[in-house]
Amino acid sequence: MSAQTPGDGFYSGYHHRPAAIEPNPLTQVGPGTAGGEYLRRYWHPIVLASEVKDLPKAIRILGEDLVIFRDRSGTIGLLHKHCIHRGASLEFGIPQDRGIMCCYHGWQFDTNGRILSVGAEPQTSRIPTNFGQGAYPVREAHGLIFAYMGPPELMPEFPLYDTFSHPDDNALHPIKMTIPCNWLQIVENACDPIHNAYLHAIVSGEQFSAAFKVLPALDFVETPLGFLSMATRHVKDKVYIRASDIILPNVAQFASGNNDASKECVNISCGLTRWVVPVDDHNSYYTGLTHYSERTDVWRRADPSELGVDRMGFIGQTADRPYEERQMEPGDYDALVSQGSIANHKSEHLGTTDRGIVMFRRMLGRAIEAVRIGEVPDLPRLYRDAPVRTYNHEVVLTLPSQSNITDMRTLADFGRRAAQVVIDTDALPPLERETAAADRIRQLLVNNLAG
Repeated sequence: MSAQTPGDGFYSGYHHRPAAIEPNPLTQVGPGTAGGEYLRRYWHPIVLASEVKDLPKAIRILGEDLVIFRDRSGTIGLLHKHCIHRGASLEFGIPQDRGIMCCYHGWQFDTNGRILSVGAEPQTSRIPTNFGQGAYPVREAHGLIFAYMGPPELMPEFPLYDTFSHPDDNALHPIKMTIPCNWLQIVENACDPIHNAYLHAIVSGEQFSAAFKVLPALDFVETPLGFLSMATRHVKDKVYIRASDIILPNVAQFASGNNDASKECVNISCGLTRWVVPVDDHNSYYTGLTHYSERTDVWRRADPSELGVDRMGFIGQTADRPYEERQMEPGDYDALVSQGSIANHKSEHLGTTDRGIVMFRRMLGRAIEAVRIGEVPDLPRLYRDAPVRTYNHEVVLTLPSQSNITDMRTLADFGRRAAQVVIDTDALPPLERETAAADRIRQLLVNNLAG
């Protein structure tokens, strides 16, 4: 037999070493970087409210070292970690009735960074009028504390999403997990619906329902906030659409993974809202709200006491299990972290199922460039002071006996048209929207049969 050539792919490690990783503005989050400046134009959840107690807490967000605390009045402050006097860390500061006092020389700062006292300095000192401690605005909502770390004059409205109060029995519980990798590869996990079939159903056992073992038709439909990462399946006599809402830059909403496609539904709601908040280029927080309602059985089965810091109530989201067990049944954490702290895009070989990854990177690149040249990026839209509309949806409908939806092409086409209905009805209040969308999507099945 003749020797194999490097192009044959046999024992070709010597000739096909991974390409060297290159700096990438999509993965950079620090002050002054193009990616970091873009991310600073949005509100981000940085800690759970339950984490901020009597003592200050040192945190790192977007490559900056900060201290968060509650003063004795209950007001939350988020300040640069090191005191501007001599650099002692304010994590050792003492909360006051108003603001915080540095332990080293008694300088006192308000929660907005204003200097209230300069300790033993003379009362005539001009230091308080000439300087201030770096500070960022914060908001507390739904058990999370959010921060805005961008230019104060460009601070956007604080977005509240329609799914936070819909359906009526919705209850929100906060979660936060630390994941030692760049934020981008975590967000891209949501842009990759085919991984739900393999990682969560075929390879690792039924982490999701058995319906996810059916390979879906994929599609990626643009919305006013980003795009829908869609999987449409033909499961027995049903068509099953699961469309996750990718909201730039780092928000996503998901339906539960336990829908077995046995009962009809048209839900424009979600089981989880997630933000990926960069700690720095190599670490991230997976922070979110689980939605408890009659529609989200997977979260209802979780005990709220099992939710919180590094607890999500769903297997595979942390490194808490023994290594060998994680090898036998890997989860999202293992797939993400094993790519390296910053995934090497130069070594990838993307295929047709990776269209969502490509779409997200292009959208993100355009948004980063827009900020770099001085433009305002797209921001979540309020509807006449109403909550921000979202587009996550889950549809299960019985196919007519003579249905023409028989292959991947027709499945994708139906899913795309159903998604457009969800988008086109976004001006309606949530309940009216679901009713109208259900009627129109059911009509699509009839039209499909007639066509």
